[in-house]
Amino acid sequence: MIDLKKLMLDEIRKNTRIQSSYIDETEELIDTGLEINDDNLTVVALAYLDEKGYRRRVDNLEIAKQKILETSAGYDTIIVKKNRIVETNIFEKASPAELKDALDLCLVNTVNSIHTKLDRITNKQYEYKIDSIDSFKTEKERPKQGHLGEENFVTTEEILNKYAQDGWELDRIQTEPKGTKMFLIFRREKMS
Repeated sequence: MIDLKKLMLDEIRKNTRIQSSYIDETEELIDTGLEINDDNLTVVALAYLDEKGYRRRVDNLEIAKQKILETSAGYDTIIVKKNRIVETNIFEKASPAELKDALDLCLVNTVNSIHTKLDRITNKQYEYKIDSIDSFKTEKERPKQGHLGEENFVTTEEILNKYAQDGWELDRIQTEPKGTKMFLIFRREKMS
């Protein structure tokens, strides 16, 4: 039979807006039972370096030995510090009614998120930018190197790409009534 409480807990854990667990980190002193001498200290220090992912270099080994000796001060055997991490589920002992309330909150959060996205899609707002050009210029029309006007020549494609890099899209092209200039009208969505 399906465990309804487990299903409810799984759904609550999926929601990123609700904290379903907390982490408790404690530092423990563990007695290795090894006598304090250089050989045992080296073995424990090497194990520490391996566990932490440090290289087995002489300087790292000496630092690890020093830390272990400081921790073992006042003891007859080698003592090492270990961090123990315990994750506790907040809703583990919750009643079905409390789980239902948390699921209702998850549902409200999801509906609000969908509403925000739909509102942004249906009520898009744009900002506009206008650039003018005399004519469409292609790469074929570019003056040869060393000719006059080469450094100021910009193709229409380069203009479009420059605006696209900043998030602008071409909305429309408007020509002047006399037909001498063209206006490129760009737009991009306002992110509010």
